[in-house]
Amino acid sequence: MNLYVFETCPYCVRTRVMAGLKGLSPEIVHVEPGKIPEELKGRIDRLTVPILVDGETLIQDSTEIIRRFDKIGAPILSSYDPSGDLEDWRATFAAALNALCYPRMPHLGVPELASPQSKAFFGQMMPERIGMSFPDALAKTTELVREVEAALPGAEPYLSGDTISFDTLAALADLQSLTMVAEIDFPVQISIPFTQLMVRAGIPPFQAVAA
Repeated sequence: MNLYVFETCPYCVRTRVMAGLKGLSPEIVHVEPGKIPEELKGRIDRLTVPILVDGETLIQDSTEIIRRFDKIGAPILSSYDPSGDLEDWRATFAAALNALCYPRMPHLGVPELASPQSKAFFGQMMPERIGMSFPDALAKTTELVREVEAALPGAEPYLSGDTISFDTLAALADLQSLTMVAEIDFPVQISIPFTQLMVRAGIPPFQAVAA
C-alpha cells in the first residue's frame, strides 16, 4: 500500500494523520510537482496528490483515501465530510495561512521542492495563488500572523474530547501547516491537544521558518 504525497500538502496530511491514528503504515512516496512517477504513467492523467495505490486499486482523492483507511478495522469516523462550522472557521484565515506558508515552503528542505526545477516551478506558480510576491508576503508577516492567531482558538472544538471526526483531521492539517511559521504563537488550549494528536499520528511539526 503506497501513499503518494507532497510533504506540505494539507490534504496529504489529512490522509497521513488518518493512517497514523488507525495504526496503519502505508509506504509514503514523495513526488515532485508536475512529475508523474514512472509506475503511475498510464494510470493517471495528471499529478494531483494524495494518491493511494493498494494492489490494483488506485484512489486519487483525499476523502476517499480516508474512507478506505477507516474501513480497515473498526471505523472511527461517523462522517466523511467537513461540517459547515469547520468550513466557516477555515475561511476566516485561509488566505492568511497560504500567504504565510507558501513563501516559507522552499526553505523547509521538503522532498517535493528538493530540485532546482521544482523550486523554480513553485516560485513561478504560487505567488499568483496568494496574490502577491513572496517577498511582499513575508513583509506582511506581522499583519498575517495577527489574523491567523485571532482565528486559532476556533480550532478548540475540533481537538477536544475523545472523538475523532473528519473536522479533526482537517483542523490538524491546517495547524500542521502553521508550524512552519516561526512567528505564530499557538494558544495552550490548541498546542497541547494538537501536539498529542500529531504524536499519536506519528507526524512531526515542520521546521519553523522566520520571515
